[in-house]
Amino acid sequence: MKRVIHISLFSLFIIMVFGLMGFIYIENAKQLVGEINIRIIRDSDQGFLSQDDILNLIEEADSISSRQIREVSIKDIELRIISNPFVEQADAFINIDKDLVINVEEKSPFLRIFTRHGNGFYLDDQGKPFPLNENYSSLVPIASGYINIEFDQKNGMPVTDEEDDLISALFYLTSVIRQSDFLNAQISQIYLNSKGEYDLIPEVGNHIIQLGSLDNVEDKLDRLELWYKKSFVREGGDKYGIINLRYKDQVVCTRK
Repeated sequence: MKRVIHISLFSLFIIMVFGLMGFIYIENAKQLVGEINIRIIRDSDQGFLSQDDILNLIEEADSISSRQIREVSIKDIELRIISNPFVEQADAFINIDKDLVINVEEKSPFLRIFTRHGNGFYLDDQGKPFPLNENYSSLVPIASGYINIEFDQKNGMPVTDEEDDLISALFYLTSVIRQSDFLNAQISQIYLNSKGEYDLIPEVGNHIIQLGSLDNVEDKLDRLELWYKKSFVREGGDKYGIINLRYKDQVVCTRK
């Protein structure tokens, strides 16, 4: 008999606990949303997005802060934010103080590409394209020249996707350059010439680096870095007009 009483009392306790939790949940859901706290995650102080941009994405006719918590769809907020082309990912939640907390990770620009007709876009660190921003320009390497890519002026994006051979090649070359801290700081521009070969424009020194095709590109760039650290330091950057890496195991320098 005692066992039955204990089980009954325990069951009643569990029901009361869940009932109390349900009551608290319902009452909390009736509370108004407090402040909206937005944190934008990126590598620099400035970027493509501002807090006002995020607010404009999630605000409708009524301010979210004037709504009850139960009226706010966290999933809808996240989807609205992710719809922005400069957002990599977003998460939102209501904290214990009933504030809406939004964490936004901004896309990380890797390369800026200009087509032959002057249209531009970025590649992110995954090789995926996203549009330029009229309020902010990122200091990343630039690729230009005879880059023939169909472009959609309306959304500021290339019609071809990240699997396009030329986009993939430019992303690959930039990735190899960025493997070296030295070359990453020294190479400021990639130029695709009329022969479909790649030239590099340095940050320091008045010369052009003829890379040629991307065959054995890692070996070519290793030779370039070694040349910089030896001959460039000794002879200076203004002695030569062309640094040719197209020949196997050689660095052919042409005087101005």
